[in-house]
Amino acid sequence: MTDISNSNDIKHEKRQQIFRCILKEKSTSRQDIAHELHISMPTALQYITELQNRNFIREDGLFRSTGGRKAGRLTIASDTAYFIGADITKGHISYVLTNLAGELVSHERIPLPYQNMPEYYQQFQKKLLEFIGKNKVPKEKISGVGFAIPGILDAACTTILDSHVLGLKNLSVLPFAEGTSCPVLFLNDANAAAVAEMHATEATDKPRDFVYLSLSNSIGGAVFVDGHLYRGTNQRSGEFGHMRIVPGGKKCYCGQRGCLDAYCSALTLSPEGKHLERFFSKLQKKDKTATRQWDMYLKMLSLAIINIRMAYDCPIILGGYVGNFIEPYMPQLCQIVSGMDPFEADSFSYLHACHYQLEASAFGASLAILDSFIDKYV
Repeated sequence: MTDISNSNDIKHEKRQQIFRCILKEKSTSRQDIAHELHISMPTALQYITELQNRNFIREDGLFRSTGGRKAGRLTIASDTAYFIGADITKGHISYVLTNLAGELVSHERIPLPYQNMPEYYQQFQKKLLEFIGKNKVPKEKISGVGFAIPGILDAACTTILDSHVLGLKNLSVLPFAEGTSCPVLFLNDANAAAVAEMHATEATDKPRDFVYLSLSNSIGGAVFVDGHLYRGTNQRSGEFGHMRIVPGGKKCYCGQRGCLDAYCSALTLSPEGKHLERFFSKLQKKDKTATRQWDMYLKMLSLAIINIRMAYDCPIILGGYVGNFIEPYMPQLCQIVSGMDPFEADSFSYLHACHYQLEASAFGASLAILDSFIDKYV
């Protein structure tokens, strides 16, 4: 006698494999899916039909003929479901709207200083509804909201254990989700930005092992192993900001001395945490003070990078506020890092600027809730 539960699990797995294959390729044919997944054509047709009937995929025209009958072009039914990503910061909220195909549809940054008060959470929900309304998406099509939080979350991602940025300890995440009727998901902001970078690597078949170093008003990071986020025993993996690079050096906000955060947070370049573009404008104009400051910044950053490389031996992606500006200076940075590397003379092969520069954490949060939706419903 066939185990019905097991049979349903197999069907669910096959549908997901086919859906994710189309999601990765953007558009593909039935024949290519069968070949890619090593399944028979009748099996492929069965599950493709199920996905079409559930309006997760659709046929969108035909491929050019290479001889014989033209193959149908299968794509994701991108307007079937939408996902919101919200990045919570000390001074503003960033919202993004992503469709079922994982495409960023819209984004908006709204000034709203964080306060752990009912009025803040009410404004948060009001602005969220206004954002949805501006994009003219029916509320019933909003299938999930992902929240990027600047802090350490517990294993269940229901409590903010510590957020220096927001000034919080042991706070439930539930106030952020009050009034939200769809599924929600919470994750650390650096982890969320790294999810966005993983999305970029999946689209280009780049390695699925990498370290993401977030250079914002505080420094964080994330570690991906075989495409999966490694969170650590105490959910503190990737806290590179507290890596000691100068014994007995500058005092960090954590109370210790010599932490990377004290030397390479965005605040060291723009003390108030605003108008970072002004610093890089001066740097482009070869302002002497800005140049000296930047040279020291790169020296300290290089120490952290080479230590991360020695520990993980994988690509390193630089993101966050400073990472958004760092692309033109990668040759200079790579030259410094290469001079420190005992194994490789060319760090260009493993050191990269971030792919997503605009609202990366919010976008990553929306992709994380999209991924959860696929796992549960496709």
